[in-house]
Amino acid sequence: MVDLNLGPYVQDQMKQAETLQKQLETLLAQQYQYEVKSREDKKTLEYLNKSNNDDEIYRGVGTILVKVKDVESFKKEIEEDVEISEMRLKSIKEQVNQLNAKLKTITDEINKLYQKGNVKN
Repeated sequence: MVDLNLGPYVQDQMKQAETLQKQLETLLAQQYQYEVKSREDKKTLEYLNKSNNDDEIYRGVGTILVKVKDVESFKKEIEEDVEISEMRLKSIKEQVNQLNAKLKTITDEINKLYQKGNVKN
């Protein structure tokens, strides 16, 4: 929460820092979700690669399980899912790094203003 006794510039900087922090939290939650999905998909591929041609494979569709008729196309689908998750993770990590850099710049500036005494108390 922004203190009303601060100067307008510092208030604006603090609002920006709060906004960046919220964006960062959202991105980190997305990153976690994609990491979990990627791990699950990789485990699925690992199992599919170890399975025999005679094994019955099912996939979840909504709240039911459906037998997979073409295991090879299912493997390709899972491989594509892993690739997409990895690309999204890379993009999210870049965004996180950019937000962290912006947040650090703003907080460093706010700290310098406090140290110089240029902030109204």
